[in-house]
Amino acid sequence: MEQQTIKHVLTARILVLGDAGVGKSRLTDLLAKSEDTPTPATRRVGDCWWNVQVRLHEHPRYVWLPPTPEWTSSSSTSSPTGIEQFPRRGGVDLVPHFVEFYDLKSTLRMPREHRNRLYRHIDGIILVYDLLRMSTHDNLHDWLYQPLRQICRHRHNRMRPILKRRHVPILVVGTKLDLLTTRCLRGSGKIASQLGADEILVNCLDSKSFEHKSRNAGKLRKFLSNAIEFKLNFPTTGKRC
Repeated sequence: MEQQTIKHVLTARILVLGDAGVGKSRLTDLLAKSEDTPTPATRRVGDCWWNVQVRLHEHPRYVWLPPTPEWTSSSSTSSPTGIEQFPRRGGVDLVPHFVEFYDLKSTLRMPREHRNRLYRHIDGIILVYDLLRMSTHDNLHDWLYQPLRQICRHRHNRMRPILKRRHVPILVVGTKLDLLTTRCLRGSGKIASQLGADEILVNCLDSKSFEHKSRNAGKLRKFLSNAIEFKLNFPTTGKRC
């Protein structure tokens, strides 16, 4: 990308939430890794409160292309009037966006006003739990409440039931898949089912967990594209906390 155009690339912010020790940092490493950001040095952004990593994501955008004339003669049976026809065509542009992943530094106690200031600008949320400790899954409801409340207030411009209408895109990730011997099926009781969100089970030590064209990579691309759509459709309002 040319230097003079990089300032025009929009940035989507993703909040990574979950209990300490579930593997958020290792997961963020995997999520931010791409062809453009292959090493930690190329994707880490400094921040005093958050571990922030960034990657590029190409968001598909459907566009109308100029019509192409199909000339027909007066004797053509496909055009009784003998005039030119201009069928409409469509195409897909891949628009680059920066995606920043925010993981709160567990050693710091962040003031509420600083957290809320970030939450109102969040475009997507990744909920992370440990497959070996299902209590970390149950705690995700507590992690989710305050960010959703701020997003609802500043992106929808009113206090409304936070899950009654289109909410911020959410992805649920279960970690330590490599250590799991038996899986507890919780069905409709799982938070992913309650939120209508996709869920991914990963081994954060496996660099191929989000390999190109894999099912996990497809879910991640869908989530990031939904986050960008949310950013475009629900810009932050000027309302204060």
